[in-house]
Amino acid sequence: MPKNIVVCCDGTANEFAEDRTNVIKLYSALTHDTDAQVAYYHPGIGTMEPFGALSPITRTLTRVLGMAVGYGLEYDIRDAYVFLMQSYQPGDSVFLFGFSRGAFTVRAVASLIRMYGMIRKGNEPLVPYAIRMLTGIQRAGANQEAAKTYFDLASEFKRTMSCADPRMRFVGVWDTVSSVGWIENPLHLPYEANNPDIEIGRHAVSIDERRAFFRSHLWQLPANPATARGPRDLQQVWFPGVHCDIGGGYPEQTSGLSKYALGWMLQEAKAAGLIVDAGKEAEVLGLTGTGKYVPAAPDAFRHESLKGWWNIAEFIPKRHWNWKTSKWEHRMNLYRRRTIPPKSLVHDAAYLQSPDYQKRLPADAVRVSTR
Repeated sequence: MPKNIVVCCDGTANEFAEDRTNVIKLYSALTHDTDAQVAYYHPGIGTMEPFGALSPITRTLTRVLGMAVGYGLEYDIRDAYVFLMQSYQPGDSVFLFGFSRGAFTVRAVASLIRMYGMIRKGNEPLVPYAIRMLTGIQRAGANQEAAKTYFDLASEFKRTMSCADPRMRFVGVWDTVSSVGWIENPLHLPYEANNPDIEIGRHAVSIDERRAFFRSHLWQLPANPATARGPRDLQQVWFPGVHCDIGGGYPEQTSGLSKYALGWMLQEAKAAGLIVDAGKEAEVLGLTGTGKYVPAAPDAFRHESLKGWWNIAEFIPKRHWNWKTSKWEHRMNLYRRRTIPPKSLVHDAAYLQSPDYQKRLPADAVRVSTR
């Protein structure tokens, strides 16, 4: 019997704790460990040290490096992919969810599947090799001959080592950020921004986040969806609030804004076949009246994330990828707001939160609501 395989990857320094992210809340609402659906949760970069970090100093250093430069990201990609390959049977559907750098992680996993397929169970030692090949494509840079060699090698690897191209039914991410680490962005992966193997893609994006190290990392929307080679059904919806107002992680009593993005994601994923326990879903959305979880509310508190030491980062030149020139560039952020493209989808919550939003939204923005 075909089943759903669900992978949930949290953001930097986020893990199962009292102040829960939308990744944890979605995971807790799932029906799993049944014949119909299995699920996996991975804490964020910087919460755990890699296996083998034995001394307290080494463990602390690796956690700090995880937050600063994204050290450990490749371990997270590996762990998520290995869960998939060990769980996968022909006909299964893959659901991937992530927040912040966990969103980048699941998009990278989708890239790995696109490039190398699903490696046959029992060949787990090959996974780090495939990841090295995937990340090595970036090192080819503008050298088209070197890049072609990587892609040819990927095709040969896929034919030889993989059992199938699994069905990537749904990829749902909250506010993917362009910085894998707080100091640099070491990865620019093929198909990470536009993967034709994804059937349905949903991305909840923050309107108000301005921090230099939390620049939005959008999917590339096709100019002509009818002829595009990308997700068959792709939506990026902008929500009011800063980074953790979208993906969660603030104390529950001030998490009302994040429930809009959570409710929307659950709605879209359920329509794609995700199996959710109705009672647990109502609980995490704050609809049961128990007081444990707050509901979405248009007057919910909107946080400010750009404060304290984060102000210094606004004056540090930061490397970013220019999609127009296909080159890395360095620039200071200088309190720059995120650019909301024309014809963007904007959630009702923005219009209900404050009339000031309408001044900042594109005139042709399309209003979206949660049913």
